[in-house]
Amino acid sequence: MENMVINTETVVCRLKEVRIGLGLTQRQVAEGADINVRTLINIEKGRAIPNLLYAMKIAKFLGMRVEEVFEYR
Repeated sequence: MENMVINTETVVCRLKEVRIGLGLTQRQVAEGADINVRTLINIEKGRAIPNLLYAMKIAKFLGMRVEEVFEYR
């Protein structure tokens, strides 16, 4: 099995696009998903990749599936 390296270029984040489309602020999403607002900002800016728990919390709050918000390439 190959070692898989996941980086910010491998994960396509649609979080900002989805959030704005729903009319939500970063703070609203962070509070609703129970994560730190700075973490959310870093995910949106591609500085961080969310772990599975955070991805699930964010997607659940947005009423979406994880793969609708984050896509692995």
